[in-house]
Amino acid sequence: MPVMDGSTPEIVARFAAVLRQEEVREELERLFRSRWPGQPAGEMNLRVLKAHKRRCTFDTSFGSEDSARGIIAKVYQRDRSDVFAAMESLVAAGFGGTSEFAIPLPLAYLATPHVLVQEKVSGIQAMEIFMGDEAEKQFSAARRCGAWLGHFQMKGPQEGHLNDPGELLLSVRYWAGALRDAGGPLAAKADLLLRKLEAAVPAALGGFEPRAGHGSYMPEHVMLSGSRMVGIDLDEHDLADPARDLAWFIVSLERLGLKKQGSLRIHDRAIEEFLRAYVAAGPPKALSHLSFYKAAECLHRAHRDLYGRKPPIPEWSAIMLDEGLGALGWVRPNGDHPPSPP
Repeated sequence: MPVMDGSTPEIVARFAAVLRQEEVREELERLFRSRWPGQPAGEMNLRVLKAHKRRCTFDTSFGSEDSARGIIAKVYQRDRSDVFAAMESLVAAGFGGTSEFAIPLPLAYLATPHVLVQEKVSGIQAMEIFMGDEAEKQFSAARRCGAWLGHFQMKGPQEGHLNDPGELLLSVRYWAGALRDAGGPLAAKADLLLRKLEAAVPAALGGFEPRAGHGSYMPEHVMLSGSRMVGIDLDEHDLADPARDLAWFIVSLERLGLKKQGSLRIHDRAIEEFLRAYVAAGPPKALSHLSFYKAAECLHRAHRDLYGRKPPIPEWSAIMLDEGLGALGWVRPNGDHPPSPP
């Protein structure tokens, strides 16, 4: 089932029409044939994998639909040749082919229609494992996800936009202001969390050592493909405090527990395994600002639960605000202080 993140069927149809343009279709078929030369000729098959307002990802094949054979075509609203360039740099740094820590092989970037073409990775999303019921598989997946991120931050090229904490603080103030406007208990919690975040923001200069940033590292964006761990969806790539990507993954994993069983604590053990593997593979002192980035991401998710869902889920917003306050060491009046990962 495709993921529709703020998109609509009309937007998807517009992106699909780009791929059906004759010149684009011919180039996609050429790239497909280069990877699957024995596949019989036939019509182009498009299957939506994920749709946003500004981009859409399609599983693309020609001839009979074969789930194992295809290429991935991602259509952007604007030029994103930077994503292709970043992926090429990562492959050159050792993240391609059969590497244990990998990304999808970038195949081509079609400039005029803004289409990125890449390898289709076979395997299973880490998210599917965490949504299952097999604890040992979850712990193993968590360790491998931690190792991938640590390796990525140690070996990934330091290229792209430097995302400093000041930029995030602008978003933090916007999210808190919107939650304040909602009134009620959410307003007071959002105000308190904002004050705590403003006091904890790392210094923009000298406060951290920038590392290669994924930008949206979460279980949905990691594929387990045999012995390979493949990080996908590098659209938000940048340079950042390494704790930022850590926080994204941790909060995303906590929320899988919230969605499935109504509790952020379901995956605490998996998060511990993730962090241990990350610390063993990643840069030194990378956890220094984890509390700040985790609290900021909790505020972000609280805002989305209220304004990005139909219908809104204010109960989840409250849970996320409490988790953000807990990450910064604030003890709730009832003494219930949620455990923080080590």
